[in-house]
Amino acid sequence: MAGPSCARAYLDESEGVAAVRIKLSDADQLQRLLSFLAFDSNVIVSQIGRDEVEISFLGSLNANAQVMHSELRLKMWLAAHPDVIAVMQE
Repeated sequence: MAGPSCARAYLDESEGVAAVRIKLSDADQLQRLLSFLAFDSNVIVSQIGRDEVEISFLGSLNANAQVMHSELRLKMWLAAHPDVIAVMQE
């Protein structure tokens, strides 16, 4: 089982920008997650730690829709990697 996942986003209301961080239980899987998330042209994915990435959003969707979209993509990735636990946070 993939384990718990919680999502919170921090929003910069003046610019309409949102970002989330994702921390993995297995740092060795981080490059696979980066590649999977970077496939979406509406996000910028940056590695910010050995086991953590930050996703910044581009495009015309509102911030909440972008966060939900990224959470769904993360759940798809976790389904293919059931031994990894990921936590989304501010």
